[in-house]
Formats: sequence, structure tokens, C-alpha cells
Amino acid sequence: MASQGTNDPSVQEYYTSAESRLGYAVLLGNARHCGFWPKGTWWPFPIGRAQRVMEEKLYQRLDLPKDSLVLDAGAGSGLVAAYMAKQGLRVHAIDLTPLHVEQATNNIESWGLSDRVSVQLGDYHDLSGFEDDSFDGIYTMETFVHADDPVKVLRNFYRLLRPGGVLVLHEADFHWDSEVLQEVLRLSHCQNTLKEGSYEEMLGEVGFGHTTIDDMTDNVLPLWRLFGIIGAVPYEILKLCGQQHRFINIMAGVEAYRNWGQGRYISVRATKPKGPG
Repeated sequence: MASQGTNDPSVQEYYTSAESRLGYAVLLGNARHCGFWPKGTWWPFPIGRAQRVMEEKLYQRLDLPKDSLVLDAGAGSGLVAAYMAKQGLRVHAIDLTPLHVEQATNNIESWGLSDRVSVQLGDYHDLSGFEDDSFDGIYTMETFVHADDPVKVLRNFYRLLRPGGVLVLHEADFHWDSEVLQEVLRLSHCQNTLKEGSYEEMLGEVGFGHTTIDDMTDNVLPLWRLFGIIGAVPYEILKLCGQQHRFINIMAGVEAYRNWGQGRYISVRATKPKGPG
């Protein structure tokens, strides 16, 4: 993982920028994650329906009984936690951005799910407030990519899971080499860039077993194609003015689409062994 510079934007700065707040609200229904489309899809609308499909994919990957307790590590606006609760899980949701905690709390209350979902400010780098073996499952939906110390985070998850517990990570797995793409990752605080095979290696190092990876790259392409198309002209204008770095989501959408194939979108599932170790 590239080291973070002192002038690099924080996760909070990225998500609370005017561009991020407007973009997530207008294009993604205030969700913070991709949708799932059948391979070969060109028309991405309605995006919200595809996002619910992605949430269902995550729920299926957890494969936990009703009333299991799960940790949502990076709750955003609470949409994923709400979906899990509606499927019968109990959810404790954390996020390190106060704006997200406020939004998630208000959403969960307005949807009448406060008896199934709790929300609090929290950072997955420090989960000392939770007891060992306290969750049946833990998941991230495009938030593990922001980890400054991914192995430390995985060790925290391992400690919190009960024996036989399940970890599911839905994440972009970048391996961008060009300077402009590295700049995109830096500005969006996504410097947890892992080479192919790194997830299996790290999870094994921490102690997880039975790791499986589903490649969903083709299934998220319709959304990134949309970003690449609608952002192309504004991006070129911004580049002419030297202002592209101030609009990181436009920059990321266009560059990701133009360099499609230099990364994956994957669902990682691993379990904590039931026996010793």
C-alpha cells in the first residue's frame, strides 16, 4: 500500500466534499456502492434496482441464519444495513464520517428499523470497544479499499468474529500503474491497492480459512461506463483549465472507464475457523 502523505485528503474530506455529496445524491440515490447488472448490459437504469441486487448478492454471500448479528464496517447512509435488516439480520453499523452517521441514523429511524439496526461513529482500525467473538458476520461494501492498514483491520475483524463467523468484502481491487490513475486513488483515499492474490494471502496470514472470490467486474461495468460517458466532456474542460484534481469523482469515473481492465470488482468471502487458531 502506498504511504499516505501529509497533504493527502482524508476519507472524511473525500465523502463530505460538495462534489461527492451531490454526485452520490443525484446519481446513486445517496448510496455509496455499485450496482450489479447481468453481463452485457448497456442500459444501467434504474440504478437503484441494480444496487439492491448488489446488496442481495452480499446478503447471500454472508449466508447467515435469521437474527444473526453482523457488523457493517462503513455504513455510509445506511442503505446496506437497512437491506440486511429487512432480510432478518441484526446489524451494528459504524462509520468514521459524522455526516454518514447522522444520515444513517436518520434513515434507519425513518424506515422503522431502529429495533434491528444500531449506528455509531467508529473506525475499523480501532474496534477495541467491541468484545471478542461478538459478531456472526462482518461485511464491507466498498469501504475496505480506504484502509490505511489493511492487515490490522482484518485482525480486528477476526477478533470480533465468533468461531465459524463469516467475513464478506465487496471491493474494487485496483492495480493501476500510471501516474494519473495513482493520483485518482490518492485523491479518493483509496491507496489500499492490492495486487491480485493479496486478499487470499492477507486473510490466510490473519488466520481466516476457506477464502473464495467472486469476480463481478463485468457486472459493475454499466455504471462505470455511464460515469465515463457523462463525465468525458466536463473532464476534458477541467483538464484544459487545470482543475481536474478538484473534481475527483469526475476524474475517477472517466479514468476508470478509459482504463477498464486494470482492476477488478470482487466479492471476497472468508470464515473464522471453528477450531483452535
